[in-house]
Amino acid sequence: MSTAFSKSLSEHLEHVVVGPPLYDMRGTLQNMVVYPVLPLQLGADPPDIITLSEALDKGLLLTDTGVVSRVHVDNPLPTSILAGESEILIGATQLRSVQFSCLLAPQRKAALPVNCVEEGRATEYQAEFDRTDACPWPLRAYKMEQLARFGEPPQYWVWDRIKRYLSETKTPSDTHDIHSVIDQNSDQLQMLRSAFPLQPGQVGAISAVGQSLVIELFGDPELLEDRYDSVLRSAMAQALAQPSTDVVPPERVHHFLERVIAACQTTKVLDNRSLKEGGRALAFNNQGISGQALVAKGRLVHLAAHQQCIGHSRSLADLRPALEAIKSDWENQHPAYIDDLVDDYARRRRRYNAFKSKLQPSTPSKPREQPADFLAAEETQSAPSPQPLNPGLHQFFLRLFNRH
Repeated sequence: MSTAFSKSLSEHLEHVVVGPPLYDMRGTLQNMVVYPVLPLQLGADPPDIITLSEALDKGLLLTDTGVVSRVHVDNPLPTSILAGESEILIGATQLRSVQFSCLLAPQRKAALPVNCVEEGRATEYQAEFDRTDACPWPLRAYKMEQLARFGEPPQYWVWDRIKRYLSETKTPSDTHDIHSVIDQNSDQLQMLRSAFPLQPGQVGAISAVGQSLVIELFGDPELLEDRYDSVLRSAMAQALAQPSTDVVPPERVHHFLERVIAACQTTKVLDNRSLKEGGRALAFNNQGISGQALVAKGRLVHLAAHQQCIGHSRSLADLRPALEAIKSDWENQHPAYIDDLVDDYARRRRRYNAFKSKLQPSTPSKPREQPADFLAAEETQSAPSPQPLNPGLHQFFLRLFNRH
């Protein structure tokens, strides 16, 4: 599977190109540069998948099970839903983050694997999660490394890593809530969003943040467009919480995809029986790169990866001439496929919007799958009905109990 996935990813990445760098020209953010990843061409058909945040607005129910590692999913929509790795689930209960990317099957109930990211708050059984947000990359990278090693990040290690990160970034939180990093920097996150505009047809982004490189890549540009704010907030939160003036230089960025392919030579399949129809999730940790990917029907749906480049970062001020030269070369060459990409994506996006506008939850009159014990469903099939004792054994227990 590792070799097959690495080959499949390599073939997928043959059809994408890293675009010109984007950075904050005002100089507020000195430790982050974003490189859009663009496809060389687009197929005619948009995906039949929507993102988790959109599904919550259309009737998806996520409820607290009272178990820190599972959230109950009830998808009443006639389409699959992408739950992205480390999306933070927010509601009137303890915060969770999605453990790995997966697809929630249409009109099904399931158990979504999560991690608790707010140790000091109690769970509220059956409380609903009503929105999602980004998770800072340092925690995401740690979780992906643990996924590749153990198949599931030990919860107490996740709590410990969050407490250390909050301490390092001087972020106050009485409940040890990882989302407090986002909250503390919310105004700047909003202000800096415009420095990194989304390109038509863009399918991914490589972000150089301090001494780290991170990538998020989607199989379809429509999914990235709906998730792009979270993609940026995840990287910007790290840049703001751990400020510096250095970034990884562009020459290392342009070889990052090759290193991700090499790292995928060794992967671990992440098994979840409750989501067995939602594609195959994989995790990898090799050659200093940790990441995870979701593949469905032979296609890449989502990939995220991280690499620390200790000792390779340089001052953004020193790199600006090189970054501007890359941008100038891109504009002068103006690749011919860019115009086609803009037109093709405009057509796809209209069809995708029409598809989403027609999505409605199933009505009570429509047959639905009978609810199951979704926690037990991962462990076992339905238990056999109890059988009566044979007459001899029945008489034995009667005599035994009558003695008392």
